[in-house]
Amino acid sequence: MVYRIINGVMKMLEKIFNIKDDYDQIVIYRHINPDLDAFGSQLGLYFVLKEKTDKNIVLLGDMTSDLLKYFDAFEVGRIKVGKTLGIVVDTSNKERIDGDISLCDKVLKIDHHLIVDSYGDINIEVENASSCSEIIALMYKQAQLKISSLAAKALYLGIVGDSNRFLYSATSANTFYAAAYLLEQGITVSEIYEPLYMQNKTDLNVFKFIYNHYIQVDNIAYYYLNDKDLQNLNITREQGSSYVNTLADFAEFEVWMAITEFKEQNCYRVSLRSRHVPVNVVASHFQGGGHAFASGATLNSLTELDDLLAQLKEICHV
Repeated sequence: MVYRIINGVMKMLEKIFNIKDDYDQIVIYRHINPDLDAFGSQLGLYFVLKEKTDKNIVLLGDMTSDLLKYFDAFEVGRIKVGKTLGIVVDTSNKERIDGDISLCDKVLKIDHHLIVDSYGDINIEVENASSCSEIIALMYKQAQLKISSLAAKALYLGIVGDSNRFLYSATSANTFYAAAYLLEQGITVSEIYEPLYMQNKTDLNVFKFIYNHYIQVDNIAYYYLNDKDLQNLNITREQGSSYVNTLADFAEFEVWMAITEFKEQNCYRVSLRSRHVPVNVVASHFQGGGHAFASGATLNSLTELDDLLAQLKEICHV
């Protein structure tokens, strides 16, 4: 067996695909402010379950994200009266779930973040996996499942998103086993990468703005986009955060950040990245968390920025 998720993994896998017989419907959740892995793992389950069961399959969470343009079409579905199994993917703690899991009679958690809240009745938690999509892909592989190219594409996008095209340190041999399995299901990498990484003049304008306006504090660099900046650049708040790695490949920066105004919620979203500094420790003090070197946080006011920078400098030993 090329990959051991936890002892008794096949029993866990059996629960996912056989426990459905005890339920009228399956509701699939993921975290708020979703990224490619959140959608990839959610839809990677959805497409397989839709194909292999006649149960009511429902997707919960905000589905207005611009990232959904990279995935194939799906139906959100509606929750009906009946016994409900909830599956929550890519979500470390209960507070970050986008939806109400109290609607479920039983909850299954599948996640790859640091274990902080094993809120499921069944928990599959693999901290060293590159992504939640990797876990699900390898579970399918171990079960020798043939899955649709729609499901394979969703999971591949999830892996690519959270590993940054296999560049991050969490990438392992298992990540490539998962990618190889997904390629065997009929996906074409060039068709996935081209829309994902093709750039246009809007991107060029954003890069120009960031390079002209980024701020360096010791070995920490960040850019800030207020609501007016987002409008002038013709990008969404979510897209504003997605450019965070524009500041990644500079030796002088140990930590880099994107800070974007979230006018609708009267707060500021922070995307934190680093090569070796555990930024998740600091993110947890600002309504956030995530991976050691890639985390998210929220500032209620820009007055909190000095505190954020001070804590980052402390862990950078500045």
